[in-house]
Amino acid sequence: MAEDMKKLRIGVVGVGKIGLAQIEAIKVIEGAGYADLAAISSRDEAKARAVCAKYHIPAYFTDYRAMLAAMDLDVIHNCTTNVVHYAINRDIIESGCHVLSEKPLTVDSAQSAELVSLARTRRVKTAINFVNRHHPVIQQLQKLIASGWFGDIYAVHGSYLQDWLFLDSDYDWRVESRYGGASRAFADIGSHWIDMAQFLLGQNVAEVLADFATFIPVRIKSISGKDGGVVSSPVAVDTEDYTGALLRFDHGAHGGFVVSQVSAGRSSGLSFEIDGSKASVRWSRGRPNIAIIGKRGEPEQILHSVGGISRNEEGPAEPAASSAEQSLGAQKNMIDSFYRSILFGEAPCYADFEQGHAIVRIVEAALKSQRSRTWMAV
Repeated sequence: MAEDMKKLRIGVVGVGKIGLAQIEAIKVIEGAGYADLAAISSRDEAKARAVCAKYHIPAYFTDYRAMLAAMDLDVIHNCTTNVVHYAINRDIIESGCHVLSEKPLTVDSAQSAELVSLARTRRVKTAINFVNRHHPVIQQLQKLIASGWFGDIYAVHGSYLQDWLFLDSDYDWRVESRYGGASRAFADIGSHWIDMAQFLLGQNVAEVLADFATFIPVRIKSISGKDGGVVSSPVAVDTEDYTGALLRFDHGAHGGFVVSQVSAGRSSGLSFEIDGSKASVRWSRGRPNIAIIGKRGEPEQILHSVGGISRNEEGPAEPAASSAEQSLGAQKNMIDSFYRSILFGEAPCYADFEQGHAIVRIVEAALKSQRSRTWMAV
């Protein structure tokens, strides 16, 4: 790359699990020569100092507004708690920076609609961190579906199953609506499944019928006491552990999926199947580099992330990678697509705030459907 090529100066707000995952991906992208992680912001100063030392980040702040004021930044990653997404995204846009936000974009559609309008007015680019569409085989599959290779799409169905909240002693801020919003499982992981479905089909969810359940109504929150011991207290849970949903799409496809955060033994079981008039396909994050194609009366075929379709397990060998490496790869691809669209005008393949706003509206429709026990238009 030419020496005078502009580098994007990057800031990250929030250095929890998601923030650290994005920092690791940004550090990989820095090697391409067009990004520079210049600063982070965290209310925990000791953690911010440690993260800067580990990743060789020049500056940290304990207030993101001070970072916006002091640093000449181009892109901000918002990796904070759900309920503050709106205010922080708004402030980032008003500062003139491009913004990549964690999902959900906001906890209600009035807020998300305002951010879409503000970003358009201020002419800044936006992105939502829906990473799963960025596995290479998913990008290839989307092109095949759009070309008509699978024929007319009849249906999409699948699940996203986790067990990290399986026990009543598994507490996280997301279980309380005052921190995470009115929906948890549907908004947190169901949104990933919906993004993939809409991206692959090229169709938007038009109606939803949803069934929510909270199987563990009280959880135990444990914190360290002043004397070094552990203090435990019960917390009433007002968000769902499980959702089953039926979907109708705007161009005729139907669908359904289950999301759960209390499915024992499932660390991150994301999967889908798509049925078309010519062929079907199924994919799982357990084997993210391939998709399995089915045709009536014919042997299964394998769509490979490294190129081409083969019968059975023939064809290009897939590189072995750990789950962490696979997640980092998809995250890196997502962020890199965003940066390259800003710098080089490349067509985006990531979800932007308009798509994030649409999914906030789907979450709201699902909540209304749960209350009314009826189909609800988005």
